[in-house]
Amino acid sequence: MEDHTELDVKEQEKDKLLVDHDFDGIRELDNPPPPWLVYLFYASIVFAGIYFFVYHVFKTGDTQNEKYEKEMAKFEASQSEGTLTLTFLTDDASLQAGEELFNSKTCVTCHGVQLEGNAIGPNLVDAYWIYGNSINNMVDIISNGNIQKGMTPFKDQLATEQIIQLSSFIWSKQGSNPANAKEPQGDKF
Repeated sequence: MEDHTELDVKEQEKDKLLVDHDFDGIRELDNPPPPWLVYLFYASIVFAGIYFFVYHVFKTGDTQNEKYEKEMAKFEASQSEGTLTLTFLTDDASLQAGEELFNSKTCVTCHGVQLEGNAIGPNLVDAYWIYGNSINNMVDIISNGNIQKGMTPFKDQLATEQIIQLSSFIWSKQGSNPANAKEPQGDKF
């Protein structure tokens, strides 16, 4: 026996039933969406219209593509500026500061006192380099490291000037041929 409230619900559904919408016993009711959803729908239409006029008709703002292009141009300009200003330092004070940084940081632990390399780090005084021997390559690997190879990033521990001093010190020791030097690794430069 059906409950009295179920009969009331079925009676109300008959009023909302769409006549032509019956498929395999499934009937569709004509229920309106909730008011908050209708308001959200209309608000999105208004927003789309404003967006269209601001960004495409009046062009008072940058579109996403224009923002991307500007950011890429700014990045490329900063990269080209960075490659022009980096040079090895040759003055004694900078090389001395670089040597102090090499000895005070964990550089000695992995690369040896005479930069000869050991079980962990490669030889830094031969002509073979894993990441290249330019100032840009050296600053990049000291700054960002390479965790897969065991190289710690030092960008949070050292200022850019200190990283350049450290790179300059390493570069100044090229060809010193220390005893017990590690086998060459990388490409010859």
